[in-house]
Amino acid sequence: MGKDSNDCTHGDLPSDLKLKAFIEHGTPAEIDISVIKKKAFLKIHQQERKSKQRRVLMYVASTAATLLLLIGIRYIVTENVISSLPHTEVMELVASVYDEEVEVPIGDRMTLMLADGTKIIANSRTIIRYPKRFEGDYREVYVKGEAYFDVAHDAEHPFLVYSDNFSVKVLGTKFNVNNYDASDSQVVLVQGSVELKTANNDRVRMKPSELVSLQEGSFAEKRAVDTDEYICWMQGMINLDGESVESVAQRLSHYYGVTILFDDEMVAERFYGKLMLSDHVNETLRAIETMTQTRIKVHGDTIYLVKK
Repeated sequence: MGKDSNDCTHGDLPSDLKLKAFIEHGTPAEIDISVIKKKAFLKIHQQERKSKQRRVLMYVASTAATLLLLIGIRYIVTENVISSLPHTEVMELVASVYDEEVEVPIGDRMTLMLADGTKIIANSRTIIRYPKRFEGDYREVYVKGEAYFDVAHDAEHPFLVYSDNFSVKVLGTKFNVNNYDASDSQVVLVQGSVELKTANNDRVRMKPSELVSLQEGSFAEKRAVDTDEYICWMQGMINLDGESVESVAQRLSHYYGVTILFDDEMVAERFYGKLMLSDHVNETLRAIETMTQTRIKVHGDTIYLVKK
């Protein structure tokens, strides 16, 4: 049955009053057809916008569900594939376990005690990242610079030291890592046993008093050394037992974060004695002036060693 127009209720808006007048008196008070068209258009536009919003929300929800599914799948397969990934990708995967980071000020040294009892002595400008607590099957830390590790023994939870181009796996041991320059790194084993894995998947097992050199992410050399020469920096000195000027300049450049160059005439120079590492590079270089027939010149951020 149709509904009588007189049964309709009307609002107080001008357009509603005009409609009421038309119905009750047969003729409108004043009909502005453009207003009616405008209202109709706005009504249709609002409905289309709501429909579009519903479609967008459904798309977002669908996308979010897909992402959650992918994340879940990645979490499940990570444990199975992590050992086959390149070292750089492994670093990205394990980065989330580091919730602490320290950077040693220039000219300083810092001692850290980790939650498992491992002791780390970090050299000048070294960055160490580590977790507050170790969880899972491995104990993992990251180092950039130079650091001495005295790892607490735990056969069920191997200790992993990650660097830019290699990693060191141990159970409990003492060793020194030097990787200020990622293209030319060294590991010296003082006690125990370690296994190195390079970015190019070289694997090297080390015995005490051995040094392994790594270049551009690959194994370069393994040789026997006097470990004291490589860890005496913890006492604030460098043991110069016939060390070349190039080697000394490089070590001091890493330690102080400056550029140290030398004359070609000094290539054959060899340094002997013990060089104390002062808080400032200029003080250390003045000690070199005293020990050898050299002098220093400073040009901007570069320091030159010049033959007298």
